[in-house]
Amino acid sequence: MSNHARKYKAVIFDIDDTLLTTREPKWRQHKWVAKHYYNIDLDEATLRSYWGKPFDELAAGLYQNLGTPEERRANFSRHELEFPKQYEPHALESLTALYNAGMTLGLMTAMYTDGAMIDLRNIDLPFAWFAFIHGSEASEFHKPDGRVFTPALQTLHERRIDKDEVVYIGEALSDLQAAQNASLDFIGMTQGMISENVFRQAGASVICEDLGQVTTCLLGSRPAC
Repeated sequence: MSNHARKYKAVIFDIDDTLLTTREPKWRQHKWVAKHYYNIDLDEATLRSYWGKPFDELAAGLYQNLGTPEERRANFSRHELEFPKQYEPHALESLTALYNAGMTLGLMTAMYTDGAMIDLRNIDLPFAWFAFIHGSEASEFHKPDGRVFTPALQTLHERRIDKDEVVYIGEALSDLQAAQNASLDFIGMTQGMISENVFRQAGASVICEDLGQVTTCLLGSRPAC
């Protein structure tokens, strides 16, 4: 990858379990909300089966369609800071190095943007570094549909960045599949629930253990992830 690392002008990060540690605190939050508001005892198999889906679809499944989508969003959002996300290891250092190297940065999440912004403000994210922060409502399409990237790619096109100058970083198979369907370069992260072998079997060619390794790959100081 080192021969081609410098071709990238933009990096799009998935937020959850890629940039921020999400699964552990948010599974606890969903369990609490399900019990407190809907008297549902959520198990991890159910959480796993819906994890990564757009928030409204996820919440409808976890809370058994009780209440309206707006009520489910509100019930979850009002407890965001009781179950805070944190930076993944090397995440802030990675963002800093890439920004200082002149990379255009963007964020995408299956959460609603408003909910994601609560988490991002809580960790003092340097918002000025990002060309966009897109939640699930930014597009009518969702991973693994490659059209989920259309708003992001339009924003980057307006900055004169072509698709072949963009790399997407994520930790789920749906991230990889969306990138494949959009013909975007992809870096898979094994800090989530997907192993290196599973990523490779699904067609990923660049796989890293953490964001520190991603940065050295993208900035060309390492031969391969």
